[in-house]
Amino acid sequence: MKRVIATLLSTTLLGAGVIAAAATPAAAGTKCPDSPIYSIGDKKTVWRNTNLHSDWGKPGVTLKYEQKAEGTTTATGTATVGTEAGAIFAKVSASFSVAVGHSWAKSHSWSYSATVEKKKGKTRGRLMMQHEAKGFSVTKYRMEPKSTGGCRKVKIWRKANNVAPVKKSSNLWGIQYK
Repeated sequence: MKRVIATLLSTTLLGAGVIAAAATPAAAGTKCPDSPIYSIGDKKTVWRNTNLHSDWGKPGVTLKYEQKAEGTTTATGTATVGTEAGAIFAKVSASFSVAVGHSWAKSHSWSYSATVEKKKGKTRGRLMMQHEAKGFSVTKYRMEPKSTGGCRKVKIWRKANNVAPVKKSSNLWGIQYK
């Protein structure tokens, strides 16, 4: 009886080895897509200071900002991705359903006023224009053949703390204290 079980087990294991050996060349011939896959995560809306602001004023002073100027802001955290930035901005735009890019600029005339409040530990304030931006992380993957056939997703890199300005004119004026 032991001999029958041993023979049956040997035959089963040898048969499995033949099947595994036959599967290996097929897996080696698997062709996976060459295009990188970008995954966008940690999505949030942030407000970035632009280059437009009034002079400083003491508490109690009403500041007025009236000027024809160009407000600008640029993306951060994406410089290290170089030529891939365009593909990443396209993926982020689709992910947030709003166009983002490397920079934003808008010429316009503004007239805003606000009174600097007294704040503990702060001696002055100024009107500051902020522009809407999107914060995100991006992970790059590629597809590689699996030894058992098919493809698997392999992480290449991940970069966090990226910020890109929205292309539309979405601004916020407030007082920056110092």
